[in-house]
Amino acid sequence: DLKNPFVKRIIDIYRFKTMLALSAEQTVESAVIPIYHLSDRRQTLEQIASGVIVRIKNEYFILSASHVFDQIGDYALCTGVGNGENVIQLPGERFSSPKGLSGTHSDDVIDASAYHIQCDIPESLRKLAITIEDFDTEKNDNSKDLIIHLASGFRIKKSNTAGNAIRSKREAFATTEVNDEYYEILGLDSNTHIVLAYGEQFLVDNRWQLAPIPKGFSGGAIIKVVPIKTTTGVIYKQKLTG
Repeated sequence: DLKNPFVKRIIDIYRFKTMLALSAEQTVESAVIPIYHLSDRRQTLEQIASGVIVRIKNEYFILSASHVFDQIGDYALCTGVGNGENVIQLPGERFSSPKGLSGTHSDDVIDASAYHIQCDIPESLRKLAITIEDFDTEKNDNSKDLIIHLASGFRIKKSNTAGNAIRSKREAFATTEVNDEYYEILGLDSNTHIVLAYGEQFLVDNRWQLAPIPKGFSGGAIIKVVPIKTTTGVIYKQKLTG
């Protein structure tokens, strides 16, 4: 009941917190990049997933979901900045979580891969990379404070191919972590997994609308927006948490 004063108060608090989170500098969000692969239908490159580019010392990695590489196989990873520039092929080696009983990563409960890039990459990609300092390394304290998380990636629906160039649109959806009971229902450990709420509908101008289907977000970033107290007040900082 959107007219219920208690519900309205909760919505107002959530909106305020979301606005603060979305106003934070996009330090981690900007490191989310599209992943491309050959289409089975047209034998042209198309966007299939998302990833996060990371620099450790002088080495570069792309973090993504392992099931994405079931589709890529032994091919070089193809990516770009999504602004219409030509697609970049990046040879490298992949380190992945173990496959499930199916022999694929479709039933891999961890479903995480690190792709170690083994070639020079353009400055346009290098400047996007985050470092270990941008990771969320704090132990989950089950805080009852309302912490906003962002799920960031590229939807296939928003990507367009023209020759060897692809335009992709990065998006971020704000949400929160679910209650502890949902971890128990799903049989997941909050120390190794994070579960975010994603309803079939969401509010826009106090009206319910169908939520977008985030096909293509696989391997993208789950970002925790952390409030940090400073001498000049509270600032909000993005941390890669999943």
